Amino acid sequence: MTDILTVDNLSVTDNAGNTLLQPASFTISRYRTLGIVGESGSGKSLMAKAIMGLLPAGLHAHGRVLFRGRDLLKNNKYQWQQTRGKDISLIIQDSMGAFDPLMTLKDQFIETLQYHTNINRDACFQLACQCLARVNIKVPEQKLTCLPHQLSGGQLQRMMIAMTLALKPSLVIADEPTTALDSITQSDILSQFKLLAAERQSTLVLISHDLGVVRNIADDIAVIYQGRIVEYQKTEFLWEAPQHSYTRFLLDTRKRLSLRFNTIMGRASHATSR
Repeated sequence: MTDILTVDNLSVTDNAGNTLLQPASFTISRYRTLGIVGESGSGKSLMAKAIMGLLPAGLHAHGRVLFRGRDLLKNNKYQWQQTRGKDISLIIQDSMGAFDPLMTLKDQFIETLQYHTNINRDACFQLACQCLARVNIKVPEQKLTCLPHQLSGGQLQRMMIAMTLALKPSLVIADEPTTALDSITQSDILSQFKLLAAERQSTLVLISHDLGVVRNIADDIAVIYQGRIVEYQKTEFLWEAPQHSYTRFLLDTRKRLSLRFNTIMGRASHATSR
């Protein structure tokens, strides 16, 4: 299977020389889904930003990030403009921050699509409506006339996914895409990522603090702890025989929470039946 992304000794330092992300290496094959799991502050989002060339001022990426054989860390501003969106898309946790608050969603869709394609405004609008319908946005023509603040967080997340579907990038990085959403919306958003992976439109990297979330989607899982990848395995192997103590801790914690929840629900059911 063809490799689409090779991360080779990628690390991140600050101006003082402190290492915030320890050297990490991994390869993602085309059409596979990688889950990156770790607690808040472990370095997951930092890794995503380094791959995308979006590190904040004062932070520096080292090593190599090969996308189709080309080192992204050597990209200039123009090359990044051509790469982001069309070749690689980043879906962030802060859906509101992904959109211009002063532009309608229709104008933002059309502007983005016309930048990366040769289709006219009417065709862009029709494509936007089709993609919004696919992610369960009701009456897409109406929603596109809205400003971002007029939609819920879940609707804006769907907007970002719809834009990704429209652009058909080779690689999608989704950074905690369901955080702060209610459980029903979370389930719906995750189903959209499953669809994206199942249709083999894109290679997917799903970043989450929840091992259970990525288990249902990812072919492989990388566990990151204190800025270092401590385990990288196929999902079924990691779940059945975790090698690192931190991975075992994550699994044990999840099992305890699940047991506690089932116990509480059992008591509630028993009390209700009285």
